[in-house]
Amino acid sequence: MAMTIAPNGIGGYSITQKLVRPVVYLDHWAVRLFADDGSMQKRFIEALHRSQGTWLFSNANIMEFIAMTDLQQAASGERLLLRAMPALYVADTTLDKGFLFVEGVAEHPDAPDQHWLLHDLGARAAIVGGTWNTHRFLQDAINAKEQLLPLFVAMKAGVSKAVMALTKDERRHHNAVRFRPAPGMTLRDALSAELIRDPHIDTRYVFDDNDAMDFIHAVPAAVVADLILLDAGWCHKIERATKRLRRGGVTGKLATCYSKRSIDEFLGALESWKMPSSG
Repeated sequence: MAMTIAPNGIGGYSITQKLVRPVVYLDHWAVRLFADDGSMQKRFIEALHRSQGTWLFSNANIMEFIAMTDLQQAASGERLLLRAMPALYVADTTLDKGFLFVEGVAEHPDAPDQHWLLHDLGARAAIVGGTWNTHRFLQDAINAKEQLLPLFVAMKAGVSKAVMALTKDERRHHNAVRFRPAPGMTLRDALSAELIRDPHIDTRYVFDDNDAMDFIHAVPAAVVADLILLDAGWCHKIERATKRLRRGGVTGKLATCYSKRSIDEFLGALESWKMPSSG
């Protein structure tokens, strides 16, 4: 299983976690869909547990709930998360090692504590005597929106600004236009470079805050997960990038991407998942 819970020796509980394949990732619209549609939820949860895999749930997912400020929707999301446990892995994919950045992000006074999502779930487990508990996990984040929403807005704006700034740097702009994936590049770096090329290729294109949010969802998910549900446009970008990376000799596995139109295929792939043979 992905998550385990145990007493921490000081009166509370600690949760440990690991990514167990198949790893799935859901964009916000997909979390909402599975939270609201009973039959879809049943199929997803049953397939997840049968596969013995992991649902990667990120800080980006939580930030999307905060932006919506819909407590009823958040409560539905909490019930979905509870049904998924212990086949769940929570991560701040913008800070933690191995997601958006290989080594994570250097500690900063304004940054949240490392593994803050996991610690939060551990504290909630202690409230109910050491059992899984997601009650108000998302609602409390919404209620703290005055503190958290500015961080969300700044995160998106920072990514957008950084990407567009590259178009003003003549050398970097030239390199981005002519970018060709090459053997020896890391999969993460090559994918990231590929996914921010649009404003270099088309000078009318603005990599805005929405693109930044999709980028934050897409890169960690594509590198870490096996099956992912994203917006159709970003699925196309991932598929196009995968082909260019393969032609360029960049090795490594990227997730198979599905959109709302192919959600049945996503569920079918999870239902029929078989681990690659070790022999």
